[in-house]
Amino acid sequence: MENTRDTTEITEKTEMTEQDKALRLSDREVMEHTASVWQYKEIVDDKTELHTESHKKRTVCPLGEITAARVRGKKHKHEGTNCDDYFETAVTDDCMIAVVCDGAGSRKLSRIGARASCESAAAFLKEKLSELFGKMPEIRAGLCAALSSAEFMASCTRIASLLHGASREAFSAQQRELSAILEDENYKAALGRTPVIGDLAATFLAAVVIPLVIDGKPQTFSACVQIGDGCICALDSAAGSDECLKILGEADSGVFSGETDFLSEKNSREDAVGAKTRISRGTCDTIMLMTDGVADDYFPAQPMMKRLYIDLCLNGILPFSGECKGEGEDPAPIRFNSVSMSRKSVALQYSKQLLAADSSSGAVNALWDKREMLYCHSLEAFKMSLADSADERLEIWLDNYNERGSFDDRTLAVIKINQIKQDK
Repeated sequence: MENTRDTTEITEKTEMTEQDKALRLSDREVMEHTASVWQYKEIVDDKTELHTESHKKRTVCPLGEITAARVRGKKHKHEGTNCDDYFETAVTDDCMIAVVCDGAGSRKLSRIGARASCESAAAFLKEKLSELFGKMPEIRAGLCAALSSAEFMASCTRIASLLHGASREAFSAQQRELSAILEDENYKAALGRTPVIGDLAATFLAAVVIPLVIDGKPQTFSACVQIGDGCICALDSAAGSDECLKILGEADSGVFSGETDFLSEKNSREDAVGAKTRISRGTCDTIMLMTDGVADDYFPAQPMMKRLYIDLCLNGILPFSGECKGEGEDPAPIRFNSVSMSRKSVALQYSKQLLAADSSSGAVNALWDKREMLYCHSLEAFKMSLADSADERLEIWLDNYNERGSFDDRTLAVIKINQIKQDK
């Protein structure tokens, strides 16, 4: 007989029934103990828009590459419901673009709002940025000017205004989707009522990334907006732990504790979006956007985004810098059974294994500062590989890494910037 109780309740009860034992168990032992609780069910087709189990995308261009993936979380698999996350990416001759949205978990059609928002915002930014740089090539020179100069501020204002426009376009896309589904009786039947715009509610994270050369040295300009939870961050893989990480988005809170904010008519107004826009210029080679399904597993963002970066390297999604040699050294990768029809195990390496049960800021920073020595712990050093391409590896890793208490959908977009040698 299938277990149809709420997954969160099951997990909590399973751990509480052996509370004394759990107090003596490591996170790994607890996760192994509760692994059998999670069931896999295919998505129930109620004649509304279905999302695939997962999707991935990798785009390589002269500026760098964007690798992104999303997967259906354990809770949705257990309940046979759709993944609510979505993403879209795009590139122009001058910019790299990523948009990530997380549909509200309590809204049955939120995946539709997330998809529409991502697709429309990315298309809008690609078109408008291409037009801007085509008509005003001086924009690039302005971005390279002194931070306090009028030229820099004018260029920033123009790009920020396009982000604001993308936010409005994303919400307009939700309104268009609502108009379309109002004509479909299947949506009324699925909800038991007429759909409203709130049924399509989703968070909204977007980034525009532009590689520059200033005084002969590479720098990166980024403009980001974040409405709702999740995280946007920038990392300089060549810098020390004190200087490598910058948080580019601040998670919003909702009316109640544990609640987040969503894209809406009010939140897409220029003044509201302007307050949530972050402009940055400096030395970084990686920008990451993620939904809370990843961000909560690596909380707090400072310093845990460094641990996330190391995990991506250990599992072959991002490359280790420098010359990498050597055989695999303990601790070996860990296998957990996947939440899938096959239940097959997937070997992954975790930076937490290298922290010797100390996940303090100091320990994470120390691990970062010796990151080039960690190759011997990677999957590659153990002669293992998740898949042939980076986007496939990211998809498999997102779907299979285990973190205690983690059951949400997961989406991560990684923008890797080429260190260009000369300006255009």
